[in-house]
Amino acid sequence: MDFFNVILTFAGMEFPILHYLTDETKTEIQEIMKFRILLVLMPLSFALNSVAQDCSTFFPFKEGAYMEYTTFNKKGKVESVTENTVKVINEDDGEIEAEVSTVLKDKKGKESYSGTYQVFCKDGKLLMDVNSMFNPAMQQSFSGYEVTIEGDALSFPNDIEVGQELPDASSKITTAASGINIASMNIEITDRKVEGKATISTEAGSFECYKISQTSNIKMMISRSYSTVEYFAEGVGVVRSETYDGGGKLQSYMELTAIEK
Repeated sequence: MDFFNVILTFAGMEFPILHYLTDETKTEIQEIMKFRILLVLMPLSFALNSVAQDCSTFFPFKEGAYMEYTTFNKKGKVESVTENTVKVINEDDGEIEAEVSTVLKDKKGKESYSGTYQVFCKDGKLLMDVNSMFNPAMQQSFSGYEVTIEGDALSFPNDIEVGQELPDASSKITTAASGINIASMNIEITDRKVEGKATISTEAGSFECYKISQTSNIKMMISRSYSTVEYFAEGVGVVRSETYDGGGKLQSYMELTAIEK
């Protein structure tokens, strides 16, 4: 997988160059990149823990905490399964950091990606490190090139309320060779709002959830816009996430299918 194919597929966009790849390679790349963009758009979260009272509503600051998410296409067929485990918790000067191990499996149960990312609790807010979402395997694909990643962390206040507007977030990835920019991609997450409440049922159980909507604008050569609706349960976190295209048509959805606190 060369650097250009990697960055072209990072946002789940399909450019003509991809048609020169085999179906198996395209499927693997797209599944991995769908997962990467999902991490940018969604706070992976779920259990309560007395160690981190300020942020525990939306993230399990507890070593060994586990959750499984299953992603379905618009027809309801399984596309992938993501397993997340909190491996390490570090505390320093009032800030708490969690290192999360992630394993992505395709619809046949074959592992297609594994890696880690960081989540922080600071000043009563849950923050996700945009840079850590750029996985080591992808970084290796850019060997010989200069990659710069800049961005804001997604923020989720613990005292969430219906009608509340949440802070925007953005990320920019620039690739250069010998000091010359080759490609860049901008991701902006805007219009984040707590729309209301709803009861959501999945294989993991039934949950009373907050409904949060947001818009994701991805720009690289061409622009593409997605709308995301996410359902959060207090003490659990994300229970369901739905992704719609610019025309409002459902493209895929993800559900919490297993949880161990």
